[in-house]
Amino acid sequence: MKEKRNIILLALPCAATLLIAFIIPMVYTFIKALMTDNLTYYTKFFTDPFYMEIFGRTIVLSVKTTLVTLLLGYPTAYFIARTKSKIKGVLIVATIFPFLVSAVIRAYGWMVILGNSGLLNQFFMNLGIIEEPLDLMYTETSVMIGMIQLLLPYMILAITSVIQSIDKNVENAARSLGANPVQTFFKVTLPLSAPGVISGCILVFTMGMTSYITPQLLGGAQYLTMTTLIYNQIKTTYNLEFANAICYILVFAILVFQVVSNSFSNSVNRRLGSGKNA
Repeated sequence: MKEKRNIILLALPCAATLLIAFIIPMVYTFIKALMTDNLTYYTKFFTDPFYMEIFGRTIVLSVKTTLVTLLLGYPTAYFIARTKSKIKGVLIVATIFPFLVSAVIRAYGWMVILGNSGLLNQFFMNLGIIEEPLDLMYTETSVMIGMIQLLLPYMILAITSVIQSIDKNVENAARSLGANPVQTFFKVTLPLSAPGVISGCILVFTMGMTSYITPQLLGGAQYLTMTTLIYNQIKTTYNLEFANAICYILVFAILVFQVVSNSFSNSVNRRLGSGKNA
């Protein structure tokens, strides 16, 4: 009982800050908007194919980014967690290092690489592989590349921490019972690392849905997402009410994803013995 009270006291400052600075203003502006426009802008969004296409594009982009970061991040995380090499520290630093570089700088770096006169096109043209520059900029491909590079460290760190907590004796026990390395991985290691995979996917998907700088710089006006649409409604058309409605649609979509993901995560943790790996 005392431990539970201490946890509540420790969480109280953060909870109070979120309540005062985030939840109460959001609820207030949402209720005020409903009383003012009576769902007019929400109806406009969901009945217009143009806006629904942008909404679907944002979800698809976030899902693709999450899947690619998972495919790239899991092997890296597994190697970092299990290796005894001296370069383990270097790999951890290399994973964390991108956090020290602004997302703006990284996006501009990809613009230099992927542009029509960029390094990649120049390289292929000098080799004679292509005769004309590839249109890589302002496409879904360029946005995905930028977002994957931006969000990959989050996936790696989330999975690494869980794999490191898995007792290697569990894997050794599986092998001693006749399981080969592949069977051990899919029947022991992968299920036990599922909480880290789920956490990483939730984090990457949420940040992908709310990412603004990368889609704005690498996607431009040709590739709109929900965040760039909100910006355009505020900066270009100065339609603050519609921008407010789009913000809440984005928030509600993320909340639905969070609820479903947390339910799935709780189910996985129950199967693993409340998240314990032993």
